[in-house]
Amino acid sequence: MKIKYLGLLVFIVILALVAVPVSNYFVKLKIEKALQNLPKHVDVCTKGILVDVVSGTLEFQDVLISVSDESSLEKVLKLNLKSILIEDIAYLEFVFKNKVRIEELAVDAPKIKYYKAGKQKKPTKAYEIPESPEVTIKNVQITNGAAQVLSLQNDSLLFDIKMFKLNVKDVSHKADKKNRIPVTFHDFDIVADSIQLNVGDWDRLFIAKAQLKQHTSVLKAVQLKTKYSKKELSKHIKTERDHFNLGVDSIVINEVDFGFKQDTIFYFTTNKTELHHLDFEIYRDKLVGDDPTIKSLYSKTLRELNFDINVKELQVLNGKITYEERVHSSGVPGEIFFTDFNATMSNINNTYAEGDKTVVNITTNFMDEAPLKAYSDFDINNKNDRFIFKAELGSFHVEKLNQFLVPNLNVKFEGVLHKTYFTIDGTTNHSSIDLITDFDGLRIDVLRKHERKKNKFLSAIANIFVKKTTENGDNVFAEAKRHDIKRDKTKSVFNFLWLNVKEGLLHAKN
Repeated sequence: MKIKYLGLLVFIVILALVAVPVSNYFVKLKIEKALQNLPKHVDVCTKGILVDVVSGTLEFQDVLISVSDESSLEKVLKLNLKSILIEDIAYLEFVFKNKVRIEELAVDAPKIKYYKAGKQKKPTKAYEIPESPEVTIKNVQITNGAAQVLSLQNDSLLFDIKMFKLNVKDVSHKADKKNRIPVTFHDFDIVADSIQLNVGDWDRLFIAKAQLKQHTSVLKAVQLKTKYSKKELSKHIKTERDHFNLGVDSIVINEVDFGFKQDTIFYFTTNKTELHHLDFEIYRDKLVGDDPTIKSLYSKTLRELNFDINVKELQVLNGKITYEERVHSSGVPGEIFFTDFNATMSNINNTYAEGDKTVVNITTNFMDEAPLKAYSDFDINNKNDRFIFKAELGSFHVEKLNQFLVPNLNVKFEGVLHKTYFTIDGTTNHSSIDLITDFDGLRIDVLRKHERKKNKFLSAIANIFVKKTTENGDNVFAEAKRHDIKRDKTKSVFNFLWLNVKEGLLHAKN
């Protein structure tokens, strides 16, 4: 009897020893056959496939994936991978429940090249999710990755990451026609170095290092730069546009949430974002042809975004902003600048209800001399784009502005503004300003248009209304109230503010 059971046990052991390698062989054979039967525009090559049905492990070694356009057969994607390791596959769930459950998916050294075509037509029919099994992966890990996006037309570099690694927890995919991207996850950690990205035709974004997490993300050494030098840009453009050089030491983004709502609407939400040590240089060559396009106020720009945004608070800490304009072929461009620039912007949001507001508070030093405080608010639901802008300026020698005012507003100032307050109440079409100031020796010269010569007649009229010095004594200010100041919609928001301040100073009187 014992011999009978012993024989049965030996038979089972032998059967198991034979069944495991046989099962491994047939699973490997099935995978190889599936790879050979892929569509013609998809090609997958691998130097080795290792299968272990007992442990539920599957490994692909030295993988090359090539994808071409289905109609033109032009290259679209090229992907090299050192290895793909899949651990603890639940085979029974896949066979009997059409579900794929994986404990670990590890991808080593993926090198991705994606070739992007030009502008493509929008699909005429609604997006449809193809039928596919439900997939859950406990942990996805990618190490030593690199990625590039190139133009299909000329092979130029559009996007580049020298190195990235990724870890995502609890990834779940379930085909659902209600969700454009039917993938969910509970946590993620992405680290990337040396990122470059084309931003339109003229500018390029650089990020030295990025770490993206669900609760806090940090971008280090961020730069947004125009591809050309100031001189070269003017040769390439027909109408004026800004030359940018924006640098930020670090950007900290807290509590990020993003995704798609109602199948199509992308949304982005963050509780707080901080920009540390911002240095923003803006240059415009006014010798290039005018740009006649309508410039929207910030409320309209925010309202008309094609995605939902909700930044509850944005802080700019210890920044500097410089703006230059070249108006004459000879001479130095006019310049104004703000140092020790600190700003808090609340409720940058295009989904809030009517009556709520976006609010901006700024403290800075103007032209390395005068402390400046500013406040602004607007409601994105107001179709007239009404806004309020208030400012308080400390003691300031106004001749410092002449390098900018002379070419831009055709006026020249002399004197000292000891203290200046103003409120601008504006819409997309018009504005009014209420300005009060305490000054000494204020003089205004109105210049001839397109010349630097003084217009004696207009200057004399302007100075009749402007008192040279406010009266002695406490709380004595000159005041100006100007209404129906017409906005030139082809000019910037900044130009609109300057136009109001100019009107206020020209008509300030006791």
